[in-house]
Amino acid sequence: MKVLGDLGITRDEFAGMMGIKRSTMRTCIYGNRISAKMVERLRVMSGEKEQEEEIAEVDAMIEEVVKPLEEVVRKMDESDVREGKIYAIPKNPYLRLVEFRDGSHGKFRSKADAHLKLGEVISLRHVEKDMWEVVK
Repeated sequence: MKVLGDLGITRDEFAGMMGIKRSTMRTCIYGNRISAKMVERLRVMSGEKEQEEEIAEVDAMIEEVVKPLEEVVRKMDESDVREGKIYAIPKNPYLRLVEFRDGSHGKFRSKADAHLKLGEVISLRHVEKDMWEVVK
């Protein structure tokens, strides 16, 4: 393994650090079956762990900024009434699949005999995830 060579440690020394037999270490390396504990130890020894922690901190900062924006967009979607075009009627006779002008998709529950035409445009209000309800 190149990482061990860069650190100046032999496979046998690393096996002793991990508490496994030398033959088990050779089998793991040649079989390309290195355990998660071994990978973690190598990352700590090579200094990657510190870089990952820094990246995680930056990701957390970005998440703090993006989360309020997502909530504003979600609130707009929930209060808005959008028009969707029926593009499919699945086997479930009470379900219709719709496509909105922006290219996003959703579905809504309908009476079995209502809204049967493909291409019919219907006003919908967001309920949850990809479920919508018909606005009367």
